[in-house]
Amino acid sequence: MKKIVIILLVLINGQIYSQHLSSKNKKAIQYFNKALEYYNSYNYKEAIYWSEQALDKDKKFIEVYYLLSDIYGETGNYDKKIIALQKAISLQPEKNALAYFTLAKTELQIGRYEDAKKDFELLKKYDSQKRYDRQVEKYLKKCNFGIEAMQNPVKFNPSNMGKNINSEFDEYLPGITADEKIFIFTRLIPTGRISVDGTYEKQEDFFYSEKQKNSYTPAKAFGKPLNTPGNEGAQSISADGRLLFFTACEYEKGKSAHGKTYGSCDIYISRKTGNKWSKPKNLGHTVNSKYWESQPSFSADGRTLYFASNRPGGKGKIDIWKTTMNADSSWTKPVNLGDSVNTSGQDQSPFIHYDNKTLYFSSNGHLGMGKADLFLCRKTDSIHWSKPENLGYPINTFDEEVSLTINARGNKAFFASSKKSEFGGLDIYTFEMPENKRPKQVTYVRGTVYDKISGEKLSARIRLINLKTKKEVAITNSDEENGTYLVCLPAGENYAFNVSKNGYLFYSENFSLTETTDSVKIYNYDIALSPVRKGESIILKNIFFDTDSYKLKETSFIELNNLAVFLKKNQNLKIEISGHTDNTGTEKHNMQLSLNRAKSVCEYLVSKGIPSERLTYKGYGSKFPVAGNNTEAGKRQNRRTEIKIL
Repeated sequence: MKKIVIILLVLINGQIYSQHLSSKNKKAIQYFNKALEYYNSYNYKEAIYWSEQALDKDKKFIEVYYLLSDIYGETGNYDKKIIALQKAISLQPEKNALAYFTLAKTELQIGRYEDAKKDFELLKKYDSQKRYDRQVEKYLKKCNFGIEAMQNPVKFNPSNMGKNINSEFDEYLPGITADEKIFIFTRLIPTGRISVDGTYEKQEDFFYSEKQKNSYTPAKAFGKPLNTPGNEGAQSISADGRLLFFTACEYEKGKSAHGKTYGSCDIYISRKTGNKWSKPKNLGHTVNSKYWESQPSFSADGRTLYFASNRPGGKGKIDIWKTTMNADSSWTKPVNLGDSVNTSGQDQSPFIHYDNKTLYFSSNGHLGMGKADLFLCRKTDSIHWSKPENLGYPINTFDEEVSLTINARGNKAFFASSKKSEFGGLDIYTFEMPENKRPKQVTYVRGTVYDKISGEKLSARIRLINLKTKKEVAITNSDEENGTYLVCLPAGENYAFNVSKNGYLFYSENFSLTETTDSVKIYNYDIALSPVRKGESIILKNIFFDTDSYKLKETSFIELNNLAVFLKKNQNLKIEISGHTDNTGTEKHNMQLSLNRAKSVCEYLVSKGIPSERLTYKGYGSKFPVAGNNTEAGKRQNRRTEIKIL
């Protein structure tokens, strides 16, 4: 079938160019027809040669310039395409609106925004039938945006991550744990098999690098069961590095290298216990459909998974969706992120930051500079998002920007590019994130959970709760084999931290991050859980009173509700609730205050259905300090509520 020369189908006079060519030179027409034959057979080199021969005979042969513009467009030589179109237009500037439209679009395509704007404006003048009005208005907005963005560039100085990460092959889709100890990415490597065209076949595998001091070690392949002879890619590693979500696509009908698929590409999960990864498991038909699901991003809340899909019910060609993990590891029906994020175009490559509120994604539907730009949205409530913000030039360019990963502190971003590759193909780069495009700062608490008596490492449930909103911010389990855990702490809030396991007293801690912006501070807490037995006691670190008051603050209810649940699960227990103060004030006053505070806790538990005969309360004033009373920090520790098993 003959190729169609797009521009030449619409001639200046509206008729087929072969009937009314602009040249009367027979040799020029003969050479032009030869050029057209070679063009139709995809022999661009010869097509260019005979086009130039035609122009030697007639410099004003308009159709030859149109043909050259198509050839240069198809071979990616956009500068020469523009020159050819400009020459054709200069010969008959008022005759062909399509030529102006193609010229302006090409200029926009390679970031020549001022030129594109000028030619789109000229098109409006010469488009007598107003065929392009709607498209022109859209493209003019893009031109104006590009011009303004380039006049106000953001700070952007990417650096190659070096030979320990990058190689002669393509590296892309970087991911990183919250503590930055593990860096993970996809590498496209030769399989050793030769394809039908004589080149080596390639496959995608996962690689990782570990941080030692201030640098990353040489990358290693994950190996089995994650890497297979098939393709694995588009991965997302959890904040603690113990869950891996990734995409695998079918290489046979309904089957990937990891087993059954529901659609062309599905999302899988693997869990790390100790140092071993489990066999990947398909997330199931609730998440994966007969359509395309890919590009997962797992939130630091330990429950929410964002992903891209072309499934029906969305806003456009590709949308971003989210699903939530239930307590039994099943998944809820995916929910579309809505109009703030998704458009009629392609919205994809989601990355939800560790703050659980800032979403970075790629889109060709929102106003931007190129084929696809990078944007951010901030969560305004549980279901709504702010208006997208373009990350700006030169992070975004006239080209296609696809994906971005940002560290927990929010100051460094990671991405793949071939523009300045030092090692070959796509390399992974890092850069300082502009201040106004950063997410909320996030630190973390990490450590090991173990049995206080035996020292045995424990798998325990860990919950982080926002004391103001009373909502669960994160939920996870410590590792079954080594007891390790990591939980992210977004700055700007106060949190209750709760660790629980059947047969043990729960552990509580409080993190106050409302007045600090120092996300560098790391909390290291090894947690010894006490078995439930007589004489064991714990401090309730999330019981709060106003100064010199025994009225419970509402922020105490989360901890007290946890205690009530614990007592209902252990119905044979009797406990003593004890109140303690610092040494401020008289001994008599402190004894009474501590007694009243313990009584308030007792009364709250009774209101939650705990029989009063299982509870006693006492006030000890300042008799039993756990820290010195010569500092405010020490006094704060001494003002506490404890429970002891009787």
